Amino acid sequence: MKRTALGFIVTLVMLSAVTASTALAAPPTATTAPATNLAATSATLNGDVVPSQNDTTYFFQYGTTTDYGTQTPTEGPVTGNPTKSKAVSADVTGLQPQTTYHYRLVATNSAGTSFGADVTFTTPAAGGPPGKGNALSITAVPPTIIHGNRTVISGRLTGPNSGGVAVTLEQTPFPFTVGFEAAASAITDKNGDYSFTVRPTLNTRYRVSAKTSPPVVSPVVRVNVRVKVTLRVSDRTPARGQRVRFSGLVIPAHDGKIAKIQRRTATGTWKTVVSATLKPALAVNGVTRSRYSRRLTIRRTGTYRVRVSPGDGDHSVGRSPTRRLVVS
Repeated sequence: MKRTALGFIVTLVMLSAVTASTALAAPPTATTAPATNLAATSATLNGDVVPSQNDTTYFFQYGTTTDYGTQTPTEGPVTGNPTKSKAVSADVTGLQPQTTYHYRLVATNSAGTSFGADVTFTTPAAGGPPGKGNALSITAVPPTIIHGNRTVISGRLTGPNSGGVAVTLEQTPFPFTVGFEAAASAITDKNGDYSFTVRPTLNTRYRVSAKTSPPVVSPVVRVNVRVKVTLRVSDRTPARGQRVRFSGLVIPAHDGKIAKIQRRTATGTWKTVVSATLKPALAVNGVTRSRYSRRLTIRRTGTYRVRVSPGDGDHSVGRSPTRRLVVS
């Protein structure tokens, strides 16, 4: 009995120790700190990591938006005092001059992953401090288009000798994991103005570079591309209680996604009354398409539309033209 009781007490002590150790284990703390050593094409990213009782690895995410798109190699593990922060850093190169970058620290241990806050820095102009040479603006009008439509990317080169300068439009489409690639070129007019007309098929980021001395690069603009949604109704003047067929196409294809048939309320908002799953349709001129079809009982006069949210980042939400059904 004494040995049994002693063994039971030892087991309880061991379990208590394990429980206490587990309770102390927690995800790390990641704190993003300001960047240092800023140069036209490089910078040092900084942060602090608290390992919280576990060996912790870390890396930095960075890019021209809060989507980041690029990360430094994973480093670590960070060890030592589990409650004391340790300064970490990583050097990044291949940046663009006069460009604002976002970055954050990401730390991971066996208990989880923590993300530091987003911090920004702006690289100076190549060959000298910012504001001493040329600068390049950029805008997209409109910034959101329906698939198949066009937008205009334009801006102005300011500073010395801004007329007659070669400029290059660069783009990176969704998922934004590759670098910017040249898409078109032009020459600034006597005022330094330039313009490009583009027809992106995916959500796309653009920037413009100019062959000044030293070269300059514009900020980045994003053009969102909505899916195109068509809508047909089998009868616009149905009898009360009649079933009307709603059908149409979604371009490009997003098979398996949901088309929401909506009716406008008295307050002007839109209410989903029925949904339909997108199914494959024949491609036309190499452009993929989806189709939908659903019958709806119409009991009163109303205005309808169809809304499709791709939800995968390649395209933005699309909405069909409205159709007004008048109950006869």
